[in-house]
Amino acid sequence: MKRLVIIGAGISGLCAAHEAARYRSKAADGFEILVLEASSKVGGKARTVKRDGWLIEAGPTGYLDNEPEFNKLLEQNGILHEKVQANDAAARRYLLHSRLREIKTHPLAFARSRIIGPIGMLRMMAEPFVPRAKPERVALESIWDFASRRLGVAAANKLIAPMVLGVFAGDARQLSVSASFPNLVALERDYGSLTRGMIASRRKGPSNQGPRSGLSGKLVSFRRGLQSVAVALAESDKFTVRCDTKVQKIEAITTAHGSNDRRPPRYRLLIDGIDSSIEANAVVAAGEACANAHTVEKVAPEVAMALSEITTPPVVVVALGFRPQAALNFPTGFGVLIPRDQGYRTLGCIWDSQLFPERSPKDHVLLRAMLGGSVDPDVADLDDDSLVELVSDELARIFGLTSLPILSEVTKWPFAIPQYDLGHPLRVARIEAALERTPGLFLAGNGLHGVAFSKSAVTGIDQGRRAARWLGGIPNAPGTDPKER
Repeated sequence: MKRLVIIGAGISGLCAAHEAARYRSKAADGFEILVLEASSKVGGKARTVKRDGWLIEAGPTGYLDNEPEFNKLLEQNGILHEKVQANDAAARRYLLHSRLREIKTHPLAFARSRIIGPIGMLRMMAEPFVPRAKPERVALESIWDFASRRLGVAAANKLIAPMVLGVFAGDARQLSVSASFPNLVALERDYGSLTRGMIASRRKGPSNQGPRSGLSGKLVSFRRGLQSVAVALAESDKFTVRCDTKVQKIEAITTAHGSNDRRPPRYRLLIDGIDSSIEANAVVAAGEACANAHTVEKVAPEVAMALSEITTPPVVVVALGFRPQAALNFPTGFGVLIPRDQGYRTLGCIWDSQLFPERSPKDHVLLRAMLGGSVDPDVADLDDDSLVELVSDELARIFGLTSLPILSEVTKWPFAIPQYDLGHPLRVARIEAALERTPGLFLAGNGLHGVAFSKSAVTGIDQGRRAARWLGGIPNAPGTDPKER
């Protein structure tokens, strides 16, 4: 029987497996689906730690619920009912600018916050009158370039740059706006203005087609944490998951056997630590960009070279738990962004127990601080005790905390969030062109088309579908991407 191998049991790889299994029934001949995971657990960066009544997310807190295709997959697998929406506190967000200031959405209220001065506010309000740029110019713009052109320099520095720190742990001047926020680019392209585009999108409603800001949607998670989604998906009887199985390299099989088979074996996967290999007719590499680069080096050197150019700096997540009295130090809200010019190493802090109260014992406080990224990668070299001390000290200075944490959990991600730099769109085009010349090889994960949890899931769904169609000889449905190989 033919075999599809998916490398990586994070959300992207598992979604690829489920979508491939769904399409397998349409194939003339069946095929086996095997998921290989290097670590001992599924989930990738969706890692949930449970300790004495605390539920700690070592990776993302949740995701914005704006991907219908992911919801459809969750429903098909009986997981959708486990989804929980964050408290209304999620709508209130703060920025540290000398002191804590709430980021208001109403223009007058935002002006009173004094995050941006009067001249900067006037410039922001003039956004609808800024001419739309030509696509070839936008393609070369960083997030900061785009924001300063549309909203003004003050907004780019004081508002957008800290937001980019929170999303990408990266530098707004170095990241491509086309790759990082394609929906914002689409708003300018289609409506001539971000303001007009967002108003039009709200009028259309979430079910209508058209560009969205990319920041829309309710913040959601799952009752037992994000990792529970991966665990539930991995329990499927439609495919096999093998943990503690690290793929070192993929090799091409030059002499294909099974000549009567429409899709003979094409690849041999070399497994770390054992003197054996696994043959596959098709492969979906769903790991980090750097891992995928190493894995596909022999069979797709152009793809490997392009993937190796993607920088993925480390990020540290420090979770701290406090007794109930500490709640008095925190305003109601999602959390706080901390610009680099404020003199702290912490990039931002999320108040998990306000968003999802079930994540901490009754009335206790659970928060998570993020450090590192491309702006401060060396912080990952500190030991766990030093990181807890650093974050505790900085939060005490910001919020006036006098109590010490009663719980701490430190997670270091050596390769955390891929940085979609100014060359990323052209890099993606190079990779996709090279993949067209490498039949049976597909890429998922968050290295190319979006770093968010739900975006990685949708990328996996797309690549699993493509792989199943290619392997099963299933013709494209009307209106689907003609590039499906």
